[in-house]
Amino acid sequence: MLREFRAFILRGNVVDLAVAVAIGAAFTAVITSLVAAFITPIIGAVFGRDFSKLSFSVNGSVFKYGLFVNALLTFLITATVVFFFVVKPLQTLLRRLDMAPAEPLPSAACPKCLTEIPIISTRCRACTSELAEGWSPET
Repeated sequence: MLREFRAFILRGNVVDLAVAVAIGAAFTAVITSLVAAFITPIIGAVFGRDFSKLSFSVNGSVFKYGLFVNALLTFLITATVVFFFVVKPLQTLLRRLDMAPAEPLPSAACPKCLTEIPIISTRCRACTSELAEGWSPET
């Protein structure tokens, strides 16, 4: 059992995922502090009050919507940075190295069960019915 656990932990996917989660958490903490220390005060200066403390109350219950907006800003900034500084450069690199994912095969519905299958198929993967050679969605 211990050997199996060690083999599981040392698989590349698990280690890569653990590193990604740790770096993602640290990056999110940095962006959260950026929003709280710089962006929220700038928004507060524009509106004339501390934005993170904006709230309203109903029957004694306090709704701190400023904290929600801070969290929303943190999410949007994190997503923007990840997209423009990780995803797009990686896609460009993969295209330059000719390692981009292949375009999906054209597909159509199986004439028997209507499951989406590649047009070049000779047998449906769902209902296993044989397809006539050269079948097309129109036939």
